[in-house]
Amino acid sequence: MKFIKKMVWMVLFASILALPVWADGPARIERTTVNGMPILLQRTNSDLVEVTMLLKSGSGLDGKKKGTAELMNTLVYLKLLGAPESLGTVNVLTRPDYTEIRIQASAENLKKVLVELENLLTSPLYSYDVIMDLKQFLIADIKGMPAFNKTYFEANRNFYGPAHPYNDFLEPEVVESITGHDVYRWYRQTYQPGNAILSIAGGVKESMDQIAKIFGEMLYESVDQRLLIRPIIPKQNRQIEREDYNGRVASICMEFAAPRLQDPEYPAFRIIAYYLENYQYYFEKLRIEEGLMYTGMVYYSYLERPQAPNIVFLTMTDPEDLFLIEAKTLDITRELMEKGIEQSIINQIAEAIEKDGKSKIQSGIGASRRNVMSYYLQNQLVYDENLWPKLKQVTTADIQKAAAKYLNHYVRVAYIPKEKPDSF
Repeated sequence: MKFIKKMVWMVLFASILALPVWADGPARIERTTVNGMPILLQRTNSDLVEVTMLLKSGSGLDGKKKGTAELMNTLVYLKLLGAPESLGTVNVLTRPDYTEIRIQASAENLKKVLVELENLLTSPLYSYDVIMDLKQFLIADIKGMPAFNKTYFEANRNFYGPAHPYNDFLEPEVVESITGHDVYRWYRQTYQPGNAILSIAGGVKESMDQIAKIFGEMLYESVDQRLLIRPIIPKQNRQIEREDYNGRVASICMEFAAPRLQDPEYPAFRIIAYYLENYQYYFEKLRIEEGLMYTGMVYYSYLERPQAPNIVFLTMTDPEDLFLIEAKTLDITRELMEKGIEQSIINQIAEAIEKDGKSKIQSGIGASRRNVMSYYLQNQLVYDENLWPKLKQVTTADIQKAAAKYLNHYVRVAYIPKEKPDSF
């Protein structure tokens, strides 16, 4: 059970989802609050029902016992997966700001899903033996983590600072120090109705009153574990190198600041992120035209770290190309600051983002998550319909301004093989 690897690849290689409506979407959203828990219900023509429960406590609240949230949420995942009757597709994600439970089920199974979620909020969940086993699996995963993943986590630690809630670097000795009491306490502080938001979307047959009744007997405490974090913009560059005893290629992570949803530069930066990642400009130049890397990606985590997001360049290449890759990446950022992006390309990117978003809306996939994220972040730009007009207003000057504010300084972490591999 490779928890760390699973978490990393889900986070790093998940596409940046463009997110559609809360207030004025294709279908009206019903709302109520039961025992301190807001419930959002959007009926669609889908045969499936998507349920998202967001808890306003994430790994950023672990403090000195990082890994506590991951252990508890893995136990929750196993409980939901092992429900007496299969609920459907289950996913439990541990973010720094929040915990997110997603379940996709048939309309007939909705009540079973909601009953299981109600149990999580009311009935104590704990198993000492399972937690101890999970802890050992987690420690093994940390020790066996590939250098490619380590560069990302260590870059976060150096970008935000060791004590910052967004530092998700896990160390074996810290995980080893986690006690059963730590895990259970985190569960009782987190899995509370007053700390939860429930969102349901799809072919729902039940009325809102029927749904609310399932949660009517919960004991309610006024709880909100939301993190309060100030945005971070590095004031200087930092270059860090580590020796990789097992690798054959250099793994490099370059991390820059990025705007939040509510920042005025956000629409322009969405264009920048799409240009660098989906538009393949950065990768075409480095990987295909110049052959300087084996693999690479750009990741803009504006939802996973909503209060202080960043944009990450993560690559693997020959050890001797390390400094050339760094220089080429900085050439790209300087070009964005000095020249921006041609208006014709900006227009093409805006159209591509709108096209991608419309296909997601038409399929109905992700509606429950979009609704809960908009409610939680209190920002309508989570929805594409509200973002598209702003993207069409972005100019070359806006790109230059956004790049100049966020892409000036960076943190670079590189893991370099101890021994240079033989050439083919």
